[in-house]
Amino acid sequence: MKTSHAILAIALTAATFGGTAFAVSATDSASMSNAAADNWLAIPAIYAKVTAAGFNDIYEIERERNGYKIKAVSANGERLKLFVDPMTGEVLQSRSKQDKYRGERTGTQL
Repeated sequence: MKTSHAILAIALTAATFGGTAFAVSATDSASMSNAAADNWLAIPAIYAKVTAAGFNDIYEIERERNGYKIKAVSANGERLKLFVDPMTGEVLQSRSKQDKYRGERTGTQL
């Protein structure tokens, strides 16, 4: 009987310490992602940067995990999806609807 109690106590102790270590690492990674998100430019600043880059009629700005996804119209009237760096406001990638329908993922690299 004593052996089963000792095994149960060891198992519960290990589960407690393992759960605590997991909770601490999850908290640390969440705080790191929040700190990185705190350094992002605000949406009005992103809007200004994209407009200054020559894109017009910005009709959607969506904050994603790795940056901003923006739907806009280019200077020649083409509707585009842009991927923008959240800290600099630099347009990293643009993709038109034709690119999407052709199955191409590259789009126009800027």
